[in-house]
Amino acid sequence: MPGSLDGSPGDSMMHLERTTSARLHAALDWIQQAQRATNDGGISKGYHLLRRAWAPSYPETTGYTIPTLLNAAERLGRSDVYPQALSLADYLLSCMTPEGGVIHWQAKTSSQPIVFDTGQVVFGLLAAFDFSGNQIYLEAARRAGNWLCSIQTEAGYWERNQHLDRVKVIDTRVAWALLELHRRTSVERYRVAAVRNLDWACTQQNDHGWFNNCAFQENQDPLTHTLAYTAEGLLECGIRLGEERYIASAQKMLEALLQKQREDGALASTYRPDWQESSRSSCLTGNCQIALLWLTLYERSGEQRFYAAAYKAIHFVASQQNLKTKNLDIRGGIPGSAPVFGHYERFKLPNWAAKFYIDSLIALDKNQGQPAPVHFVG
Repeated sequence: MPGSLDGSPGDSMMHLERTTSARLHAALDWIQQAQRATNDGGISKGYHLLRRAWAPSYPETTGYTIPTLLNAAERLGRSDVYPQALSLADYLLSCMTPEGGVIHWQAKTSSQPIVFDTGQVVFGLLAAFDFSGNQIYLEAARRAGNWLCSIQTEAGYWERNQHLDRVKVIDTRVAWALLELHRRTSVERYRVAAVRNLDWACTQQNDHGWFNNCAFQENQDPLTHTLAYTAEGLLECGIRLGEERYIASAQKMLEALLQKQREDGALASTYRPDWQESSRSSCLTGNCQIALLWLTLYERSGEQRFYAAAYKAIHFVASQQNLKTKNLDIRGGIPGSAPVFGHYERFKLPNWAAKFYIDSLIALDKNQGQPAPVHFVG
């Protein structure tokens, strides 16, 4: 079909080091196409291969894609990306409620802001502030941070304003956003709220690295995507706070996943509490996120097994990127699943898959030969 992806064996056997630049440029171009596809200035949630249509803008993922765009623009000398990144930050300003929250992209009748979405938008606002120095972005981030702190429970989790009305440990990524906000403002309540959430998240982990409340819905096995969100918040916050307990919590999960990596480099889309696969397909976003975290462990330890696992995972995802088609809606994007009809974001190219793919390629490139500090803000 016209929207099919080219996953030819020859492509999957390419050496990443020879194609990193072309793949990065293509993924960046695809994200620009995803923004052009909307009429409000945000990044489309993604492209549906069967319907041949773009979804509406997604504020949450637009938010954490801004730092990726700025980082990639500097890395590749893509000056055309800088104004795009700032225009996306302006779009985010229009997505915020008066109290500072951000509404989920699927909201039809409810104007209730969502905790996780708001935290991810903070990453974009802070990146725009860092780049431009424009206080309007910092003030918006502070407003979001104040709202997040105001509705957090004493136990550390967020119960209100949850997507699908479910408490989730992925909010460690909201804690990370609050910690970044604290770093720029020195407002102590942001750090306190972040630590409170991280402490709660650690209570949800068992001795085998498994986290309760890691899936989007009750009685659902978590995706590697949500497992990675949880570990990202713990690891990145642990490094910034110098708190080994959070780092160890993330590493326990990452060690378990390393043992489950398939021969071709892929991880399953979902896992059961005993770490057994519960899907045949692979969530490509989760592969990129986990690879990023393995690379961070490699930087800290110098253990080659983490680098090797990350390389294999990113190599697998790269084999799913179509660089041959002339269809700009497809070229350079990353599918939700491999195969494309798999469990996660079936027959779609979600924008956050391209975001984390870009992050992982840059991190891998920086770590060629010896460890180098690669800590992405968002």
